[in-house]
Amino acid sequence: MKKLILFSFLVLSQASFVFAQSSPNRYEAELLKNPNPGRKDTREVNAVIVFEKESVKIFSRRTNEKFKEFPYKDIKLAEHSFSKNPIVSSPSNAALIMLFPTLALLHSGKEKHWLTIVGEDDYAVLKIENDNYRLLKNEFIMRNLDIINTSEDRQ
Repeated sequence: MKKLILFSFLVLSQASFVFAQSSPNRYEAELLKNPNPGRKDTREVNAVIVFEKESVKIFSRRTNEKFKEFPYKDIKLAEHSFSKNPIVSSPSNAALIMLFPTLALLHSGKEKHWLTIVGEDDYAVLKIENDNYRLLKNEFIMRNLDIINTSEDRQ
């Protein structure tokens, strides 16, 4: 009886180990999308980035619609970029900060992170969450894909 319990425990633990390894990693993001092609109407759409065995897929977070799919072998470029909103962006803001120096602390910029994926015949621009960008970079590195890092801050 003990051998049967031990055997069933080992089978179940190995099955859960295999399942854990095969489940794809998912990350929430915002996909820049033009719902009306030919117009100037770009929007941020709720999306999920899924890293599967052979490709990275971008799905709608609300429905099961697949927006984009990039086989790893077809990815030409993966770029992570970030920018920080400037503290002083206009003369009126500069005057306010000079009069009230503590406002500078309240107006300190928050970093925005972007992920651009360029494939053979398609591309995607995604706004990613601040706490996910390192994980996403490592997903590409694990798949032997170089990721370019750039800063978009203007000095």
